[in-house]
Amino acid sequence: MIRLLTKLQHSQLSVQALSRLSSVVLFLLASWTDTARLPLVALQGILLALPFTLMESLIGRPISAGLLPATWDVESWARRASAATLIPVAVIAGVSATVALPAASWGDRLLMLTPVLLQLPLEAMFWAQARTRSTSRANLIPQLVAIGTMVCGGAFALAGIRVDVASVPGQLAVLAWLLLHRRVAAGTVRPGYVASLRAGATYFVTASVDLAYSVALPSVAGALAGPAAVVVLRALELAFGPFHVLLSATTREDVVLGRRSRLVNPLRLLTVAGWVAVSVVVTASPWVRGLLATDLRDLALITVATFCAYKGLLMFATWMSVRHMIWAAPRRYLVSGVGSRMIALGALAASVTWVHRVPDLLLSLLISEALVVAWFAYRISRTPRTPVPAADQLPAAA
Repeated sequence: MIRLLTKLQHSQLSVQALSRLSSVVLFLLASWTDTARLPLVALQGILLALPFTLMESLIGRPISAGLLPATWDVESWARRASAATLIPVAVIAGVSATVALPAASWGDRLLMLTPVLLQLPLEAMFWAQARTRSTSRANLIPQLVAIGTMVCGGAFALAGIRVDVASVPGQLAVLAWLLLHRRVAAGTVRPGYVASLRAGATYFVTASVDLAYSVALPSVAGALAGPAAVVVLRALELAFGPFHVLLSATTREDVVLGRRSRLVNPLRLLTVAGWVAVSVVVTASPWVRGLLATDLRDLALITVATFCAYKGLLMFATWMSVRHMIWAAPRRYLVSGVGSRMIALGALAASVTWVHRVPDLLLSLLISEALVVAWFAYRISRTPRTPVPAADQLPAAA
């Protein structure tokens, strides 16, 4: 049992499972005990994609692609990269909250955004320590934050304290632990802030375009269909939480392993099975949907099935994007990644002319993701496979 738990702690599956579980717990606590702030909690869960995605693009992907200069102090680089993104993330998240939830006060918005900003250095240090120390130590960062969020969330709900700040105590505690144990590797240099951003600039641009869509989606949904649309989108995302745990685990494994990753592996097959299982449960059980949100329970069967089909296409698009990133030249991947988000943003912009209800919104998501899959298939088919780097150029095994 100890050996099994140790292996689980070392895996990305446990990291994603705990992170998703903490998000579900907060949403359910708000749904049951603090419905007035449920839209804030829903939007916060969506906006947490900003630190997760940006830090993976700025830090994780350059390491995976072997682009990091050997003389750099990796942990110092990670801290500076996260610091450089703090203000842009705050501005983007603040604008999203203003558009999606105009009735919320500025105080509510600022408190809701605090955990999003604190997650930036935590994600940065996860990727840095996965490279410089060990996978198990790096995994402790998101694992401890997730556990702290669930514990504080339950305590805050019982005490009548707003649950959208429940992750802050755990985040601050882990940040303090990291600061107390930081170290500088001998013979390395600390890169400047501009250089810290330049290393992953290509992936950062691609991720930024991707995030523009992720942030615009709930904003447009709230503006077109009201706060209920934000809640429904978040509730559906949480219903697919087990599937996203598996999908995120496959993605992180690919990024960590780089060109050593395999196209077909057991975890990828398990992800497909997870998508099928969750789709069946969500479409067949209004009771399960009602546990998350009343608005979700009342959706028609065809509407829920549309979202399930969208998730299936998203799964393939995600795998195609990551493998294309690993094997293509950075500039070529930049064109592919930006192009895919332009397609999605274009579809979202067009939806403004005809989307007025949640079913219309979910149909537009399905159409746009089908176009994205076709785009990546076209780009991959026209991309020559570059030579595999020598062993000493590959990222160290986790």
